[in-house]
Amino acid sequence: MPLITLDNISLSFSDKPILNEVSSTIHKGDKIALIGRNGEGKSTFMRILAGTIEPDDGKLKIKKGVKISYLEQTLPQDNDKNLFDIVAEGLGEIGITLKQYQHSINDGKLEQAGEIQEKIDQLNGWQYLHKIQAILNRFTLNADTVLSTLSGGWRRRVMLAQALIQEPDVLLLDEPTNHMDITAILDLERMLKDYHGTLVLISHDRSFIKGIVNRVFDLDRGNLSVFDCGYIDYIKRKNEQLHAEEIANARFDKKLAQEETWIRQGIKARRTRNEGRVRALQSMRESFINRRAKKGQVKIYALDDENRASKLVFEVKKINYRIADITLVKKFSMLVLKGEKIGIIGGNGSGKSTFIKLLLDELQPNSGSIRRSKTIKLAYFDQMREHLNPNMKAMDFVSEGRERIDIGGKSKHIIGYLRQFLFTGKQAMTPIRMFSGGEKNRLMLAKILSQPANLLVLDEPTNDLDVETLELLEEMLVDYSGTLILISHDRTFLNNVVGSTVVMDGDGVINQYAGGYDDYLIQKQGKLDQQKDKPKVKTIKKSTANTKKLNYKQQQTLKDFPKKIEKIEIKIAQIQLQLSDPEFFQQEKSQDALITLARLEADLKRYYEKWEALE
Repeated sequence: MPLITLDNISLSFSDKPILNEVSSTIHKGDKIALIGRNGEGKSTFMRILAGTIEPDDGKLKIKKGVKISYLEQTLPQDNDKNLFDIVAEGLGEIGITLKQYQHSINDGKLEQAGEIQEKIDQLNGWQYLHKIQAILNRFTLNADTVLSTLSGGWRRRVMLAQALIQEPDVLLLDEPTNHMDITAILDLERMLKDYHGTLVLISHDRSFIKGIVNRVFDLDRGNLSVFDCGYIDYIKRKNEQLHAEEIANARFDKKLAQEETWIRQGIKARRTRNEGRVRALQSMRESFINRRAKKGQVKIYALDDENRASKLVFEVKKINYRIADITLVKKFSMLVLKGEKIGIIGGNGSGKSTFIKLLLDELQPNSGSIRRSKTIKLAYFDQMREHLNPNMKAMDFVSEGRERIDIGGKSKHIIGYLRQFLFTGKQAMTPIRMFSGGEKNRLMLAKILSQPANLLVLDEPTNDLDVETLELLEEMLVDYSGTLILISHDRTFLNNVVGSTVVMDGDGVINQYAGGYDDYLIQKQGKLDQQKDKPKVKTIKKSTANTKKLNYKQQQTLKDFPKKIEKIEIKIAQIQLQLSDPEFFQQEKSQDALITLARLEADLKRYYEKWEALE
């Protein structure tokens, strides 16, 4: 069943055509990946589907009654709204009314709350109050948390919750995995696999796309090609399409050259020439001029510093690091040798960026030591683009006032260097604020890779990059002879690049595994299997030793905690199972269930705190 139909949609920005008479149909149940290079207009295409911008020409037909929800690529700015209010805003008028009701109750304005309550009754809005709480629970979000206190990954979850609360027929997601940790990405992947609505998705995460989509929309030089297959088959068919295009263009160019030779024959030949052939040649010339040649590949490579680094880059000995009451690193040791490629993964807030700052001497550990090579020359990619001045021209940002850059022993003009990263001469002189997210990341890479370095630190470099640039970056990093430290949530990228993986497991626990992400999973499972097979004698001895300093009553309390906690966890699971059923919210007892759930979760937290204190 067609939900959205695009009929000869065209759109241009200035002199650049973005969409060229694009036509297609989006059906119920489609899970579509929208793929194309940075700057091709993927986000613009999404905004047309969402109705936030109008095309220059053509028609967008949306079936009557179809609800569309759109998650934008850009995260919301800092604000003092709590998460309940932000998610409620996704419901429109009824959401605003529920916000007002909650604020009146919290401020003790009961008379005002009573008036709003009548309006909620008229709108039949109480069911939505429960749905807001349920979806906040689904994403493990606290309704009272203020948005400005959250990291990028958690903000992304908040905006996903806001998009999904509407229960849309069509869900538009623009780079939903940016800034998310791998656990959150896997959770989102499972959710979207089971999603019964229609999905249009932009993402650079190949593992993520591969597990979800059943169609691919390929946006290339203003034209849209539709592939009715999954991502793996799309890659094969796209390569075949590009190869066929290359052959056709070569034949066309050869024919044009022959015709140009013919048209330049002597006066006698020109008197007798075939006028139809002349018109055909003119048409070919126009076609050649108007043909939008596929952009060249990004030429990426890093410079190695001429001064050789010592064999030992970092020696980390039993370091500890705490912020307030939070332990981010606990008794961790490791050696980093020259030429090693190390990946770092972990949940949002687990301390990945903090760990990098400890290595680079920007922070000092509370205890332990870090010995650093004196020959380190650093190139650092910052995930938040903090060093980008939006008003600076691209060429000035990369060149730092130089007209030419030494690359591989050869002097290159700055514009020529930027062309290797797919920036035209006009773009090189454009202010950075005009660039897309992917183009900004590409510009950051152009800058750091122009600097001689023997230590490359990349903090989430894959965000917003197109797949082709990602693959070329992978090739460069594999060939890079210096030391690489990489923070990434891109599983495929980690598998293809790193030789070992450092995992921030939380509560300060850090482990290092050989290989990439998949290798880490195999080794972790092996450790868990070994622990299952071990007898639990040691645990019993440890508990006995810990309880020696406790009196009899405290020992009994400590002994009873596991049973009490287990009972509460069972009750919580039962209520959460009820809340996962939308029909349950039609019942009056759903409100009581939410109150009970909140009380049980508070009890559980209190029991764990007491248990920890006694231990």
